[in-house]
Amino acid sequence: MDHPSRPRIRLWMGSALSLFLLASILGLVMRLKVLSGIPILPFRNLLHAHSHTALLGFGFLFILGAYIFLILPPTPHRRIYHRLWIIYLIAAIGMVISFLYQSYGPISISFSTVIMLTAYTFVYYFLKDYRKSLPERKNPLIAWSTFWFLISTLGIWVLGPVSVILGKAHDLYFLSIQFFLHFQFNGWFMYAVLGLLVYLARTRGQKNPASRLGLWFLNISLILTYFLSVTYVDGRPIFFLLTSVGVILQIVAYYLILKPVILFLIKNSDFNQWTTWILMTGIACVILKVLLQGLVVFPSLAVVSYAVREFIVGYIHLILLGGMTLTVAGILLKQYILVSNRWSKMGWIGLTLTFILMEIILFVHAILMWQGMGNASIFIQAIFYVTIPFPVFAGCIVLGAWNVTKAALNAWLI
Repeated sequence: MDHPSRPRIRLWMGSALSLFLLASILGLVMRLKVLSGIPILPFRNLLHAHSHTALLGFGFLFILGAYIFLILPPTPHRRIYHRLWIIYLIAAIGMVISFLYQSYGPISISFSTVIMLTAYTFVYYFLKDYRKSLPERKNPLIAWSTFWFLISTLGIWVLGPVSVILGKAHDLYFLSIQFFLHFQFNGWFMYAVLGLLVYLARTRGQKNPASRLGLWFLNISLILTYFLSVTYVDGRPIFFLLTSVGVILQIVAYYLILKPVILFLIKNSDFNQWTTWILMTGIACVILKVLLQGLVVFPSLAVVSYAVREFIVGYIHLILLGGMTLTVAGILLKQYILVSNRWSKMGWIGLTLTFILMEIILFVHAILMWQGMGNASIFIQAIFYVTIPFPVFAGCIVLGAWNVTKAALNAWLI
């Protein structure tokens, strides 16, 4: 099956996944720098370039592309989306280069501002067109995801005034960053994943809409779980209590929303297809994310969750690479938005296996560090070597998304 907007889909998704490849290369360089201490770039510059490329570059374009090409009906705004995509892509490339050059500075902040304003325009037109979508394509989780994206960016706008007035060492500066990250990962990304899963189930015949009670529990839990970040700077019991209530509500919310969807998809999926396993691995990561976050219901474990850095890194990658990337990719592959070819198959399967191995190493080391038994030298070497295949498989995914044939690739190499 081919999609009527195939050329634009190839441009959009190919560019988004190319940014994913760039983020994976930067991640590998970061781990090489930790391993060997190569004096090529300050670690902070690499970190900011990597994170901004992954979140505001790849993550935003990947999800919004899924929304535009899956959810929306034919619209006169297609040309506007294309123009905004060009602006966004140029700004994203400029943002990466400027962060590598100066970390946070006038140039990188300028490109980031263009990114934000373009993203706001994207969301405006999407919501305008979303109202005209067919009822079976719509569910409130999708609209709420864009709302939480907008809310998350308030944390970015606050950073400038806080750093000037109070300084970067102030608690409010840290909490502003955590505000952005919390509502990006647990709001924008996870609501999008849930909304697209509900969409997939409904297009395949499921009649039940997403649980309204589950949605409201989810909204309340999202706000309350932000207080986990607050406990890092203020350890009063009330903030731990709010966090505990939040994670309990979150477990209930995901159960109400996901249970009927997962049961339906398992019953109506062909497990002989590799794309099904990509999708199910992504769903498993979503469930694992909720269960792991549920452990912070205990204040002692809440403290451990941010005291050991590898827990944070593993959790972030579990959401971004597992819960979001694999789930959305599985949906897009099944709905023929992403091309399912030899490059694509090799890339997604290899990347999934590499990701699982990375997560095992991260969480095992985190547990060992928590128990005072970790070996930093062995961990640094292990995590670097297991990361090496990641950009390789990401490159295969990019070739698959651009639908590059073997003959064309040979012609380019010659």
